This record gives sequence, structure tokens and C-alpha cells, in this order.
Amino acid sequence: MTGLRPKAGFRWSRVNWGRPDSVRSAVCSYCYGLPGKVPLIFTAESGHVAQFCEECQRRWFGLESYPGEPE
Repeated sequence: MTGLRPKAGFRWSRVNWGRPDSVRSAVCSYCYGLPGKVPLIFTAESGHVAQFCEECQRRWFGLESYPGEPE
């Protein structure tokens, strides 16, 4: 099975992983910006979680979001 992988230049060592039993943070785990309406959330094997804002999703993972419903 293939997974979602970041683009070149992404540093996993920069990710701020939250404890498994903690409430989700109010900031992006990579750039500390606001996570937006639909953050990308990763869960490590240890249960620790990290979330990424829309800008980091676009920049590092190539994901795009579109506001509203299509016409």
C-alpha cells in the first residue's frame, strides 16, 4: 500500500507531534499557522498526532482544497 508522502525539502524533524491523549492543537504542527477548516491529520504508530494547515497541505503534500460546492 502506498501512502501520502511529502515533497522534497520537508523535514519530519520539524513536525511538532501531539500526545495521543491530548486535544488537537489550534495550530499547524509544521508552520504553526492556523489549521483551517479541514486540517490534514497524521497519526504515528505511537498514537501521537500532527495536523497540517491548508498551506502546508498544498506546499508539502500537493493537496488542494476548494471553497464551497461546485456549481
